[in-house]
Amino acid sequence: MTKKLEEEFNLPSMQEATAKENADATEKFDIEEVTAVDIEDVQTALSNAEKIDLALQNVKGLDEHDEEMDDIAQQAVDSYQQLMNLGMNVGDREAGSIFDSAAKMLKTALEAKDSKIDSKLKQIDLMIKKGRLDNNAKESSGTTGGQAVDRNELLKIINSDKNK
Repeated sequence: MTKKLEEEFNLPSMQEATAKENADATEKFDIEEVTAVDIEDVQTALSNAEKIDLALQNVKGLDEHDEEMDDIAQQAVDSYQQLMNLGMNVGDREAGSIFDSAAKMLKTALEAKDSKIDSKLKQIDLMIKKGRLDNNAKESSGTTGGQAVDRNELLKIINSDKNK
């Protein structure tokens, strides 16, 4: 800016403005503000993510689904690019339907990526539910102290109670 503009609009000089902006930026982020709690939260989140990744490695078929969805998404994006190029090179009447088809290809690519993430989330949800069931089974088996009875013995016990 020129001096005349600074004086006319009552603005500070460029040196003062940049110095003030740099000072504000350093005030906003101070390394001392990062506490041990923040670091611990990040470490626990990273360890949880690693556990999930390790657990998902044991799931069979998930990699195949990921690869298939990646292929579908890549083919859809390639088709989108081709249709967009074609739409730019045809007349206005025909371009509308071509651009509509291109938009559908982009939607297909997005749905393929969503399907990939959705399958991983479902696997994680199933693992969590299985963990809860296993935990409940351990708690219930440890507290009841009962004995295992097959169906026929249980029916005999019930019938003998009715006879009394």
